[in-house]
Amino acid sequence: MKEIKDYLKQLIWLAVHKPNWFQNPHIEKLVTDDFFPLLISNIPIKLNSKCFVKPSRRAKLIAQAKRKMLANLEKPLTLKQLAQNLGSSNSALLYGFQDLFGISPMRYLKVRRLNAVRQHLKASEPENCTILFLASEFWFYSPSHFTRDYKTMFGELPSETLAKHYKI
Repeated sequence: MKEIKDYLKQLIWLAVHKPNWFQNPHIEKLVTDDFFPLLISNIPIKLNSKCFVKPSRRAKLIAQAKRKMLANLEKPLTLKQLAQNLGSSNSALLYGFQDLFGISPMRYLKVRRLNAVRQHLKASEPENCTILFLASEFWFYSPSHFTRDYKTMFGELPSETLAKHYKI
C-alpha cells in the first residue's frame, strides 16, 4: 500500500507544480499502465500452483526483463509495456521479481534509475550539473520524492554526492 500512496502523492505533486505535464497525450496511458498494475499487485491473493512460472523459465524471463529495464532507464516504461514486450504477463513478472529480489519490477526499475542518477552525479561537475534536470532524465519528476528516495537508498542527499565526488 505504501507504493500506491507514494505514487498518488507524486501524481498530486505533479498536478499542483507541473500541471502542463498532464497535457502530454502519452501521460494518461503512462499513468494508467503504471497505476492499475500497482493497484492489482497490492491486492492480497491466495496463491496456487497455476500462478507460478517454472523456475528455469522464470529466471530467463527476469533476466530478459532486467536487460530491457537497463536499456530503457531514460525512457518511460510501464509494467504492462514490459510484459507485452517480453510476451509475458504482469503477474509472471510480479511473482518472478518478488521471488528473486523481494521487490516488484517497478521498484527494481526505480532502484536501477536511482543508481544511474548517482553514477552521473559522481561523474559530473557541480557547476555543470542540475540535479533536478538529471533526475527528470531518469523519470523522477517530484523533487521531494526523488530526494527522499535517494537519501533513503544512499544515506546522503544528491547534492552531497555531487559535491563529495567532484575533484578539482
